[in-house]
Amino acid sequence: MKQIKICPDCATEYFAHIEQCADCSTELLTPENNLKVQNERQQCKDKALENPVVVREGDLKWMDELFNVLIDARIPCMVTSDAGCNKSCCGSTYQLLVSAEDGERAKDRIEEYYAEIDPELRASNEMLSQGKCPACGHSVGADAAECPDCGLTLIIIG
Repeated sequence: MKQIKICPDCATEYFAHIEQCADCSTELLTPENNLKVQNERQQCKDKALENPVVVREGDLKWMDELFNVLIDARIPCMVTSDAGCNKSCCGSTYQLLVSAEDGERAKDRIEEYYAEIDPELRASNEMLSQGKCPACGHSVGADAAECPDCGLTLIIIG
């Protein structure tokens, strides 16, 4: 029997000498280790949430992506929906829920993920924490809604 490795994300099989999935950039695992990882993920998905709290809201595709990020980090979570209005003019809103005890860890992991997919976000947040506009570097107050120099919106009020 030939030796193989498997991508734990997309289940693609590779020759044993390959280290990383060409599609996902994920480290490949032996079949035994992949089975262990898949079992751990399933246990995390099946775990009941105690005192659930909403950590993010948005469309289903984005909540599903964040759901998988948290499951990969072994943070139990679930996605629920608000069915919208009865007239069918409003779309559904989806919430990503975690146990209250995992709330901070989930928020931290989501922020890390944002920084992974958009590296400029970290630099922008650092500039803002130093009282500077991320776009032009002009000094801004801690409660400024926009940069007085370039007009960049700093706070989105919903």
